Amino acid sequence: MIAKIGKPGANTRGVLHYLYGPGRANEHTDPHLVASFDGFAPDPGRDETATLAQLAAVLDLRVIQAGDRAPDKHVWHCSVRAAPEDRTLSDDEWATIARRVLNATGIAPAGDPDACRWAAVRHAEDHIHIVATKVRGDLTPPRNWNDYLRADQELAAIEKEYGLRQVLRGDRTAAKRPTRAEKEKAQRSGYSATPRERLRTIARTAVTAATSTEEFFTLLAGTDALVEILRFPSGEIRGYKIALDGDRNAQGEPVWFSGSTLAPDLSYPKIAERLTATSQMPAGRQSTGRRNAWKRVTEATGRIPEILDSSDEATGQAHITVLAETLDALPLIAPAHLRPQLRQQQPLNAPAAPTSAPGTSKPKPPDPPSRRSCVNPHLRTEPSSPSSSTPCSSPSSPVSTGTTLATTISKPKPPTGAPRTCVPPTRPPPPNPSP
Repeated sequence: MIAKIGKPGANTRGVLHYLYGPGRANEHTDPHLVASFDGFAPDPGRDETATLAQLAAVLDLRVIQAGDRAPDKHVWHCSVRAAPEDRTLSDDEWATIARRVLNATGIAPAGDPDACRWAAVRHAEDHIHIVATKVRGDLTPPRNWNDYLRADQELAAIEKEYGLRQVLRGDRTAAKRPTRAEKEKAQRSGYSATPRERLRTIARTAVTAATSTEEFFTLLAGTDALVEILRFPSGEIRGYKIALDGDRNAQGEPVWFSGSTLAPDLSYPKIAERLTATSQMPAGRQSTGRRNAWKRVTEATGRIPEILDSSDEATGQAHITVLAETLDALPLIAPAHLRPQLRQQQPLNAPAAPTSAPGTSKPKPPDPPSRRSCVNPHLRTEPSSPSSSTPCSSPSSPVSTGTTLATTISKPKPPTGAPRTCVPPTRPPPPNPSP
C-alpha cells in the first residue's frame, strides 16, 4: 500500500470535479464518499440532491473565514492505493485507513475538534483520494511537516494489521541525484562528477576510515576539500560543512555543503553515532580490520552471492553494507599504486536510491559508451587529459569496461609510457553476392 501526496492546490472544486468525474480514460466507477470530517458531508455520488459546489463549500468554510490568513495553496490531496494482489477492501476499511493517515500526517489528529475539514472519495476498488483544506478550526494552518514519511510509516503498520502485501521501503539513506544545473557546471569545469558527488565520496571515505569524530575531521583536512566545523555557543560541535577549493560562486566564495545535504547518513549526528559505536570495539579488532581490509576484500566479494542465497533479507543487506564500507576505506589503506583505480570505483559503492513506485517515471539510463571506448567513462572523476581520455587501453591495464573489483586490485598500474594499442571493433564479413 502506497501513498501519494500531491503539491498543494488552490481549487477545491476542481479536485472534486476530477474525483467525481469519469476520469481521463473513463476509469472512474461509482465515485462516492467513504468518510468525511464529521460524517455528514454532502455526497454528490450517492445523493441526487447534493452537488459538487455544496461539498466544496463545506470543505472551504474555514478557508473563507480565515480570509487573508489562509494559505494561497490550501488544498491537501493524498491518494492511497493498495497492491494489485491485495483483497478488495470495504468502504468501512477504507474509511478507517483514511482517518489513520490523516491522524498520522497531522492534518486531522484523532479527537481534535479543530482539525482540518476533509473528505475521502472512492472511485475504484483499489484506492481512495483524501481531500482536505489546510485551515484548522482556530483558523491556523495544520502541522503536517514531513507528511509523506508519516503517512508511509502508518501504511506500513496497516499492511501488517490488514494482511496486505508489505511493500519494501527505502531507509532514506540514498543521496539525491545531481540536478541538471550541477551536471552542466561540472561539465563546463571539465569533470564528469559534480562537486556534491565528489565531496560525498571524500566524506564517505573519511568516515569509513575514521575511528572517532576527531580523526574524521583530521582526514577531511588532509584532502583537497575545505572544512569548517560548526559549533554551539557552548563550544560543542553541531555540524560541519565542506567545499571544494576550486568551486566558487558568482561572488567568489566557496560553495559549501553540509553533511546532511551530501547524504542523510553523512550528517554529523549520524557520523557521531556511528563512530561512537566503532570506538567501543576492541582495539585488536580495529587495527587488524584496517590493516588487512584491502587484502580480504576480494575474498569477501566472492562470498556475497552465496550469503545472499543462504540468508534472510536483513542479514544479506548487512553484509552488503559492510562490504560497501570496506570499499569506501580502501583508497586510504591500500598500497599507493592501487589508490587511483579504487577512487575511480568509489562512486559505484554509494547507497542506491529505492526503486520507483508504481506509476512513477524511471530515471533515464546513461548514454552508452563509444564503440571504440575501452575505459568505462562513468568511473573517471578527474578532469579529462590526453592520457585519461584516449579511447585506448594498455595491454596490461586492469581498468576496462566490465572488469570486476577483484581484477582491478589484483594487477598493478602499468608504468608511465607503456605502449597503448587501439582495438577497432570487429564487424562481420559482408554476405556473398548471389550468383
